[in-house]
Amino acid sequence: MRKSTAVILILFLIVPPRACFAWSEGGHHLIAAIAFSLLTNQEQADLLDVLKQHPRFAEDFVPPEKLANEEERTRWLVGRAGYWPDVARKQPKYHRSTWHYELGPTIVLGNADGIEVPQRPGSLPLDATLETQELYLSQAVELCRKVLSDKSQPAGDRAIALCWIGHLVADAHQPCHAGSLYMEKVFVKKDGDRGANSIPTKQRQNMHALWDQLLGDEFAQRTNRRRFAEITSSPQLTEIGRIAVSIPGGLDPLVWLGESRKAAIEHVYTPEVLDPMNIVARGIAEKPEPLELSEPYLKNAGRAAQVRAVEAAHRLAAVWENCLRE
Repeated sequence: MRKSTAVILILFLIVPPRACFAWSEGGHHLIAAIAFSLLTNQEQADLLDVLKQHPRFAEDFVPPEKLANEEERTRWLVGRAGYWPDVARKQPKYHRSTWHYELGPTIVLGNADGIEVPQRPGSLPLDATLETQELYLSQAVELCRKVLSDKSQPAGDRAIALCWIGHLVADAHQPCHAGSLYMEKVFVKKDGDRGANSIPTKQRQNMHALWDQLLGDEFAQRTNRRRFAEITSSPQLTEIGRIAVSIPGGLDPLVWLGESRKAAIEHVYTPEVLDPMNIVARGIAEKPEPLELSEPYLKNAGRAAQVRAVEAAHRLAAVWENCLRE
């Protein structure tokens, strides 16, 4: 077997199927669908009523014809809501590039005097609206909670906020969305390694993409159905989700992001990743060479990703529930 083929197979064989969900299209669908399943029937109906007022509903929320029944079509709609802010990247009216991540450091290595390390975002500006471009993830979550919770807001705005909440709660649990690596002589600009986007890998284009897609890529109904059943029927994963909601600050996006930065230190920026970056910092190489990550790294990443996504789904259910109830 060719080495490149073996590496690809690692992603899908060494990580058990029940670990295979993601923050790409399939993962956002799955996280939102699990969250939806945790709501009461009335809460589900209320959520769908809000979603159907989306200004792009007729264009962007058309279910695939192959879906077997109304339950699957409903699950697809909710999943699409969680994924929609990525659909909106091609729609200037709705695209908000900085909302998807949190500015600031996860790790700073070396002499910080020559590194442009930015401060983390502060509180939500008082004049912020859904049209405000320069917000970051924690601020955007707060804004969208306010909009969705306020029944006096335009129906279309509440639907947009609902989608952004579904997306951002998931993204906040992806370790590469919570901050960046800053490293002397390597990643010294304000955006650092851009949430691991600047670390090339052989398995995927870069480290961020690998983590986004570790557990799936595009939406696939059969795969999504199987993973949904495996995750929702697991008592262990259900308990992980329950604990995530019940801990102090369990519904605070700053807590989610702090957990993700810790996960990034433990599981993303391992010595296997940082040692090659140090070669650049010491002047031995001009730029990082694409990393070929090991089987143990990928197995560990798969386990960490599974836990973060289950926590995201349960927290998303609680946030949606609170916003719809107010």
